Amino acid sequence: MTIKLFLKNSAISSVCDANLRKRFLWGGLLAAFLCGCAVQEVPKIPVVVAPEIVIPKPIALSAEADAALQAAEQSVVEARVKRALWTAAIEELKRARAAAQEMDSIATMRHARESIALCELSIAQLSKPPVKW
Repeated sequence: MTIKLFLKNSAISSVCDANLRKRFLWGGLLAAFLCGCAVQEVPKIPVVVAPEIVIPKPIALSAEADAALQAAEQSVVEARVKRALWTAAIEELKRARAAAQEMDSIATMRHARESIALCELSIAQLSKPPVKW
């Protein structure tokens, strides 16, 4: 009731239309509500962080990985001497060497075996007759 009286008797009522008066009223009520509300502080809860598990890096390659890397290098040299070396075998040997630099025995063995297999296939290809199209 008092709001209607205020709007009828105020200077805004003579200048503005009804829709604008409603917006003014709701804006004023919203501003009064927001300014008058108290905000509670959120209680601070201490966060417990779990300690990180650090896995130590290996110091050296395993004996199997070192032997596989040497065998792969020997296979590449043999295929190069016979002029049957494939570029894929060289790429696998590079990957094996990179894994050996990082002391990753499993990856070294995997890439070295692949290089050896590719060298064997390239050498075996020499004994096959050429393909006629």
